[in-house]
Amino acid sequence: MERERFVDKIALVTGGANGLGRGMVEQLVKEGAQVAVFDIEDDTMEEAFDGNDRVYCVHCDVRDYDQVQKGVQNVIERYGRIDVLMNNAGIVHRQGFLECSKEGWLDVMDTNLNGVFYVGQAVARTMVDLGVEGCIVNTCSNTSRKTVAGVTPYGPSKAAVKMLTQIMALELAKYGIHVNAVAPGTSRTRIAAGTINDPERSAAFLAKMPFGRYGEVREMVSVALFLASEDASFITGETIYEEGGFSLP
Repeated sequence: MERERFVDKIALVTGGANGLGRGMVEQLVKEGAQVAVFDIEDDTMEEAFDGNDRVYCVHCDVRDYDQVQKGVQNVIERYGRIDVLMNNAGIVHRQGFLECSKEGWLDVMDTNLNGVFYVGQAVARTMVDLGVEGCIVNTCSNTSRKTVAGVTPYGPSKAAVKMLTQIMALELAKYGIHVNAVAPGTSRTRIAAGTINDPERSAAFLAKMPFGRYGEVREMVSVALFLASEDASFITGETIYEEGGFSLP
């Protein structure tokens, strides 16, 4: 039987058109939520959610402060409040330290860190103003603690998200708002396709994995939605690593 932890809840998922974000949207809907989706891939959003009256698609680039303010206001005008934020949008540039361009560095930081701050702050302000004791779940990464070469801006951006999560949790607790982070490892998503589809790279990566496999989207979604639910009612400021033990060796 499907659990129904989010009946009558209004959720916002950033980066919800594909990958882990799409999995979050689909599971939130299954568990009773009305879900707003922020993404810049309009065609992908339409393909994924067209005709689903429980999903509201909003074109929003989380790197753009003004777009975020407008997008959040659109969700409030439609639903009246936001109970759950899955602050998930993120990108990776595969550049080594010496080769990393200014543009690549700034693009990752703008999306992975500034976007989490912009959306998190905008949504938290509505929660405080409306008296909503909500939940915010930021998507972090195991690269916030495990050093990985070749993706120079990514690890620092996610380490900053981990600390931002703790700051948000500490300052928002007095309003009854929980803030946590989920830190996945490499899952079967588009962002990992370059490794998964390259036999040599894939074999080298899996050799470092204690379970010898990639994570599945549903596994990450399960952890993220746990943190967004009443099941985690006395947890805040934590980062849960969903990575199959990758950081252990």
